[in-house]
Amino acid sequence: MIPRADPHPALHRMRAGTPVVRRNGAWYLTRYADVQRALLDPAIGRQVTVHEGVDDPLAMVRRNMFNLDPPDHTRLRRLMAPAFGPRTVARLERRIDEIVTELVAGLHGEVDVIQQVALPLPILVMADLVGFPSADAAKLRVWSDAMLRSYQAPRVRAAGLAFVRYIEEQLAERRETPRDDLLTRLALSGELDHEELVSSVFQLVMAGDETTVNLIGNGLLELLRHPAQLARLRADPGLIGSAVEEMMRFNGPVGHSRPLYALADVAFGDVVIPRGDMIIPVLLAANRDPAVFPDPDVFDIARTPNRHLGLGHGIHFCLGAALARLQARAAIGALVRRSLELLPGELEWTPDLFIHGVRRLPLRVGP
Repeated sequence: MIPRADPHPALHRMRAGTPVVRRNGAWYLTRYADVQRALLDPAIGRQVTVHEGVDDPLAMVRRNMFNLDPPDHTRLRRLMAPAFGPRTVARLERRIDEIVTELVAGLHGEVDVIQQVALPLPILVMADLVGFPSADAAKLRVWSDAMLRSYQAPRVRAAGLAFVRYIEEQLAERRETPRDDLLTRLALSGELDHEELVSSVFQLVMAGDETTVNLIGNGLLELLRHPAQLARLRADPGLIGSAVEEMMRFNGPVGHSRPLYALADVAFGDVVIPRGDMIIPVLLAANRDPAVFPDPDVFDIARTPNRHLGLGHGIHFCLGAALARLQARAAIGALVRRSLELLPGELEWTPDLFIHGVRRLPLRVGP
């Protein structure tokens, strides 16, 4: 059992003792080199058809590049990539700064930064990116919370179906009345079948949501746990970029990648993983591998180089990584300009290692 509040000691023991280990029907990889290879090796993939029979409450939205291998993955990623190009990201950077300013301005006294900043920010940004009405952000947030934070299959399925219906309504509206937005371009592209189209829009909104929430929450928590680094960032705000990279390395928002599958027998050292078996590359363990990172358990906001795998690697590297970084820099950069005190009490963490973050972050916020 890996403790949720601090998984790192257990992951250190796994990496030092049995770095390739089978647990609960899956193979866990904990060394940086093995994790990096698993994310690059064409003999290891995500195609869910090799692992049938799993009850998946969101099966109807799985046909997107997050769950597919080439050539389908390549085709879908090519269509999605322009949405995250430099011009779009530059426009969204201004919008992110506006949203963060509004969210942080009202903070005073005892607040939960997760509920009041980290959760609303990515949904507002992704709604803007896709072209959903900003007035719909509240219900998108409700569906997202149910799907990513409830861990109850009936609630996940109900929220997923509601979101799918909403996406289908928005797509039908864009076909009838095109607009200058990503949703219209996808709806009229002619290169996606219905399932791919709905799944891809779903992924765009959802994939970066919880990642960004946890990056902000975990990152701010580590600064509060390391007051010397917090003081260093306040003295030199230009360090915010490298600080966010170190937050992703030291205690990142994603504990392990989505399950992968051996598409052929694959060997990691003396261990041969049979075709069809599930493989779990543990990003948190790889990012503290002493073979790659000197003093891996030291939180250093100016660490360089910092070749962490916090947002994946290779063809499955997070397409929205630039947006996640922008949001974390803006939110954490704005918050550390205020006086912050972590309120006493035990923190509640997400119940599984995949999504790694605090559910609440109660702070006393001053001027």
